[in-house]
Amino acid sequence: MSAENKPVPSRIFVVKVTGGQERNVCSLVANRVEARKTPIFSLIYSEKMKGYLLIEAVSAQAVSDAVSGVKHVRSYVPGVMTMADISGLIATKPTMEELKVEQIVEVTGGPFKGMRAKVVRYDSAKKEATVTLIDAPYQLQVTIDSGYLKQVTGKGS
Repeated sequence: MSAENKPVPSRIFVVKVTGGQERNVCSLVANRVEARKTPIFSLIYSEKMKGYLLIEAVSAQAVSDAVSGVKHVRSYVPGVMTMADISGLIATKPTMEELKVEQIVEVTGGPFKGMRAKVVRYDSAKKEATVTLIDAPYQLQVTIDSGYLKQVTGKGS
């Protein structure tokens, strides 16, 4: 087997970021990796690990090059993680992909918890839905993360 055909060994590094900014940092780092052709294979963030970004790369130097100077990056966590450590984080979970326009849903979290709403628009890339609150005294459109929406069964759906 020649050196060209050997798979490049990768490791998973952890970067500490500002809590709640994981998606933004991931997007910024992904853009930088594409522009600079840095040897980074994947970027992972999870709601289960708030404040952390997992980066699969060849070396710590590649990770350092990709995240240096990016806003909201706090520090590097020393060491590497194994696939066994993160297998629970990357297991697929059914999402609200089946949300449709005009569908009746219930808000399960946030300031509008318990209110019923009608879906006006759904962005599957951002996993956000713009809804009109039905229980509000006036028509109010709000954009909510789809994780906070639950389909209402029975009447209205």
